[in-house]
Amino acid sequence: MKKLILILLLFSFTVNAQKKCVNIKVEKIEEHKVKVIKTNTCKNVVTVRVYFKKEWDSMQKKRKQRQKRN
Repeated sequence: MKKLILILLLFSFTVNAQKKCVNIKVEKIEEHKVKVIKTNTCKNVVTVRVYFKKEWDSMQKKRKQRQKRN
């Protein structure tokens, strides 16, 4: 019985740890600008930034390369 309770507790901790807190929404403002809205639901923080399209594309490219390496 104790093992069953322990397994259920561990499962609940892993489910809560996998909760996705950050949502990113990208909007095109002009031909050369992009507005990025980052919402952190765990801490209730909203960040709005404006990037040039070239700069945003290079950031995305670097991020994909890092993910491929790991």
